[in-house]
Amino acid sequence: MIRKLELNELSNIYREYIRKDFPKRERPPCFVIKNNMKKNAQEGFIYVEEDIELGYAINSISTYAILISLFAVFEGNRKKGIGTKFLQEIIKNYDNKKAVIVEVEKPEDAKSDEQRILREKRISFYERVGFKICKDIEYNIFGIPMYLMVYSKDELTKEEIIKYMKEVYGFTLRKEFSHMLKIK
Repeated sequence: MIRKLELNELSNIYREYIRKDFPKRERPPCFVIKNNMKKNAQEGFIYVEEDIELGYAINSISTYAILISLFAVFEGNRKKGIGTKFLQEIIKNYDNKKAVIVEVEKPEDAKSDEQRILREKRISFYERVGFKICKDIEYNIFGIPMYLMVYSKDELTKEEIIKYMKEVYGFTLRKEFSHMLKIK
């Protein structure tokens, strides 16, 4: 099951996990997430089984879609199907939205075979849960070229997905960084 991450828990989750799980260039500072949570532009969840916390997610929320900004299963619990169950719970939680979106780094831009394989595995993981990769959308955030992957009950157009992503970042990205989102 998932439980909502309380604002007062964020600093600890950030320090203990987010900083280790995501490179600096791929994670916003803790105060940014905290400010977004205060204004309801982001929310976090902890995945729990048998009273044991197994992972976390930070999601950016817009009117029609959510972007899973940060998603990880705690080390030692990976490759056990927990990520799949957690992701399915997140999707179910946002049943009222038109789309659940994730960003994935492009395998073809990897600097090593190891990196490329990891990126391909990440894409396969999301595909197994029902996400579809959107290769026709050119997407770059903070100088990182990525693919968008979308889970939706409806067939969405490229224009709808672009609109949803602009809205998500309109709520969460500080104005002085808005030029860092490139999407078409």
